[in-house]
Amino acid sequence: MYDVKYDTFDKLREQLLYKRITAWTKDKLTLEDGTEITIECSEQDCCAWAGGEFTDVELDAVITEVSAPHSVRKDTTSWGETTVYGTVTIFHNNNPVATANCNADDGNGGYYYSVCSLVINDVHYEVVSA
Repeated sequence: MYDVKYDTFDKLREQLLYKRITAWTKDKLTLEDGTEITIECSEQDCCAWAGGEFTDVELDAVITEVSAPHSVRKDTTSWGETTVYGTVTIFHNNNPVATANCNADDGNGGYYYSVCSLVINDVHYEVVSA
């Protein structure tokens, strides 16, 4: 059993809006107030997995919007696994300033599950699950 605290994307938006991204790696965004956003596997079972990375990051633009997660499901292997790809885009006005590319797999034969989330201060915001 996982002891993960989840919250809504509205709460995530509250923590990001009107702040600047000052540093980033593929695993983490850092905001001007020290807030760190990571992409993590929140839950998994057996051989299922989840993860992702940040791409297309522009520093020093004020965040004015955070999209809701958008996902696409794909059957990816001959083992009957399915991977779900999810994206969250962070905007300055109408211009993307960062993209969180996440994915979750349902394991061997689709019998398992995983969840990929954005995480701030140990609170998870689910992006995609399989």
